[in-house]
Amino acid sequence: MPDTRHADALAVGVLAAVALVAAATFRDYGLGWDDYTHAQYGQLLLDFYSSGFRDTRAFSFVNLYRYGGGFDLAAALLAKALPFGLFETRRLLGAAVGLIGLVAVWRLGRRAGGPLAGLLALVLLATCPLYYGHMFMNPKDAPFAAMMAVALLGTVRALDEYPHPRPATVLLLGLGFGLSIGSRILGGFAVVGALLAVALVVAAEGRVQGMRHAATRLGNFLRGVLPALAIALAAMALVWPSSVLDVRNVPRAVLYFSQFFEKPWRELYGGELILATEMPRSYVPLLLGLKLPEILLALGVAGLIWSLVTVGQRTLPAERRAIFLSIALAASLPVAVAL
Repeated sequence: MPDTRHADALAVGVLAAVALVAAATFRDYGLGWDDYTHAQYGQLLLDFYSSGFRDTRAFSFVNLYRYGGGFDLAAALLAKALPFGLFETRRLLGAAVGLIGLVAVWRLGRRAGGPLAGLLALVLLATCPLYYGHMFMNPKDAPFAAMMAVALLGTVRALDEYPHPRPATVLLLGLGFGLSIGSRILGGFAVVGALLAVALVVAAEGRVQGMRHAATRLGNFLRGVLPALAIALAAMALVWPSSVLDVRNVPRAVLYFSQFFEKPWRELYGGELILATEMPRSYVPLLLGLKLPEILLALGVAGLIWSLVTVGQRTLPAERRAIFLSIALAASLPVAVAL
């Protein structure tokens, strides 16, 4: 095992290696199944801004207006400045956003478990085919995953600095929340996890030091993170403008994605053709088991259990327990809701 004093240097080396490989190969990828549609959505969003908000075609374009289009918008802009084709530019931008996610996971692991933990988290994610491949090809899920990692990093930093988060942490928290929700409404899970983690801190401090003391510290924390709300709303408005043009569009997106929104088809599962809307509860965990590397599954399950055990250790500082609660919820809550 590498000496922890050198773990940060190795992590930077891993990030540099991924960046070099991505730079050398981004033009070798083909087209994704919805590349043309997303490229058109990005151009429509660009037309919305360049027309002074008069061209609103983007807000009735198939069902993509229910998603944020930050990635597509940025790709449309970059394609006008870079000496590559539109789809090569989309591959390159995807690699850059994927690297942001890798950096966030590295810093998150480092903050929670030290330099060696951060290095291992980075290496495991960088070598995961599901993440590495999708960061080039998937304009919705890969940017969403990266921004959820940024949101979780901001949450962990805010809890670590409770009740006086630093300005950089507030900025990171606001950008993480705004860009994750602005990518997909499922980014709301990041907010739920953060609120539950803060509730744990308040309850633990109230039990030991009294609710008045806990409430005072909570008030200081809320005042400190209040600017993150404005930052989040601004970021969300930029990448998902329809969310602020009509406040009802956010709950509409929640309702839309809470049900099966396409015509059901049949998938082969367990030797039978089953409607996608009637899959058994075993489908999601089995899908994860088939698509994730065994080492990620084993360490992920072990880490989830260890995190929950840590949450229950009342001898630890409340902020430390809340950090591991937020990490455990980020890994488990979306899966639990899907089940």
